[in-house]
Amino acid sequence: MRSSLFYSLMALMLTWAQAALAQSSLPRQVWIQLETRLNLEASLDSIEIYARDLDNVNGFEINGGWFGVAIGPYDPEQADAALQKFRAEGVIPRTSFTTTGASFGARFYPPAVATQPAPDTDRAPNTAPQTAPPTEEPAAEQPISPAEQLEQAKASESAMTEAEKKYLQRALAWAGFYESAIDGLYGSGTRAAMKSWQYANGYIATGVLTAAQRAELIADYQFLLAGLGFEDVVDAQAGIALRLPSALFAPASYDPPFATYAATDTDTDTDTDTDTGLAQVILISQRGDRDRLAALYEVMQTLSILPETGPRNLAKSSFTIEAYDDRLHTTGFATLQGGEIKGLIFVWPRGDTARRARVEEEIFTSFTSLSGTLGEAPILSAGLTPQESLGGLTVRQPSFSQSGVFISREGHVLTAAQDFSECGKLQLQDGLPLSIAAQNAELAVLVPTQDAAAPSIGQFETRRPYAPQYVALGGYSYGGKLGAPSITMGQLQALTDLTGRAGVSRLEIDSLPGDIGGPIYDHYGSVIGILLPPPPQGSRQLPANVQFMANWPLISETLIAANAAASTETETIKLEPVDLANLAQETVALISCWP
Repeated sequence: MRSSLFYSLMALMLTWAQAALAQSSLPRQVWIQLETRLNLEASLDSIEIYARDLDNVNGFEINGGWFGVAIGPYDPEQADAALQKFRAEGVIPRTSFTTTGASFGARFYPPAVATQPAPDTDRAPNTAPQTAPPTEEPAAEQPISPAEQLEQAKASESAMTEAEKKYLQRALAWAGFYESAIDGLYGSGTRAAMKSWQYANGYIATGVLTAAQRAELIADYQFLLAGLGFEDVVDAQAGIALRLPSALFAPASYDPPFATYAATDTDTDTDTDTDTGLAQVILISQRGDRDRLAALYEVMQTLSILPETGPRNLAKSSFTIEAYDDRLHTTGFATLQGGEIKGLIFVWPRGDTARRARVEEEIFTSFTSLSGTLGEAPILSAGLTPQESLGGLTVRQPSFSQSGVFISREGHVLTAAQDFSECGKLQLQDGLPLSIAAQNAELAVLVPTQDAAAPSIGQFETRRPYAPQYVALGGYSYGGKLGAPSITMGQLQALTDLTGRAGVSRLEIDSLPGDIGGPIYDHYGSVIGILLPPPPQGSRQLPANVQFMANWPLISETLIAANAAASTETETIKLEPVDLANLAQETVALISCWP
């Protein structure tokens, strides 16, 4: 008998253990929290809207007097997929996140259904029901100690999902307490931010937020987002979806390859002492390949919205940009996928770092590429450098540009002397900075301040040229707007200038300001001179095609002063104009003077 009873008890205990094990192995429920409201009425209004498209909308009280709206519950494996699906369909806010519901209190929606008590069949008819004995008043809750509160906060935090933790980090960043990566990892940076937030809001600074504190922080975050009027924008023309602060930006204007959302108000923000009228969000949308991506990256460096200081990187299928000066801070990216180049540029006034980081985070994390692109950008199809604008955006212009000729493989350039004192920066066409090695009244030698390699170098003729003879001028006639140097044919008329000076020869040639400093080639392709600026015009006006060049004796003096040398290996085969044009492509340099 005892043996039978023992085995019965053991079987019952095993059954209980199996049931408990099965219960503990069940996946815990996960919810998708849509928003947090300050009052019940506002939450019910939101629930009514969500319930039109969703079947499982719930409302929960949250510690601290807040009201949360959520959908679910879901299995953890299903929650992320449901979150992405509903975001893509636009039926839930992009700021929604998954949660275990650890901070949820009593459910206020759907309302509980009142049930009627079942009739008491054992009671005799016409007999009054017995009155329930009076219940004792519940004892008042005792306040918990700080140590107990910290343990509860840690337990509550440990139940948070990665998405919840990232959302909380983003809220801390918006509040101005967190500046590190939004990675869902609670390291020293996140703990310090939590402590700072707690201290600023009158709480004990433990570095672990309680459920009520998290709800308060998130509610403040959502209130700040609402103040900027963030809205989900689907730009069908550009094939891009993202969240934009509608309170700051006007509807888009389109000029391929860009869709530009400019600031609605050009007044200075009195709270931050910054001009938000400088702010822009520029979507990049264009069909293309790696070559077009690289071309777009290079051309964008000339835009006035991209200051020259700051890191930027071009990879095979993407590029990133961060540029800043004392006026603007611009960040951006573009990626190449499936034959489409998609990206965005975010421009914000300098001096408003906290708000810029907040807006940037919301815009960049919400960026979604859809199908379709803007129409063909003429500048990319033609392969030319823009003259004044690209996609409606102003191109940054130098104070002046002129030509020169490469004289060494290291990138030394010989050019005509100018007043370079007004130049804050001298650059070659690829952005390489230059410095002045030597300069006299007519000529200058410029050297790169970084390691460089010239595509090819000019070959100088050292013998005295004869006149008259046909010559060719190589130069960036239009200041680089064509993206390549031009060849202009003319004549060497005399070996001296009009005063008889031997170091300068007279030309008859039609030149433009961008040609100044360019090489003069003979019909063998040898450099016989450097085009000089026109002489000052007084009361005597010279014909427009009368120009002057510095010839070898003057060139040689300048090279010696710069401790530089030039190649004097000349050819003996005459070149056709097309060959001269190809030679100019390799040997002529574009020099830009930036203020």
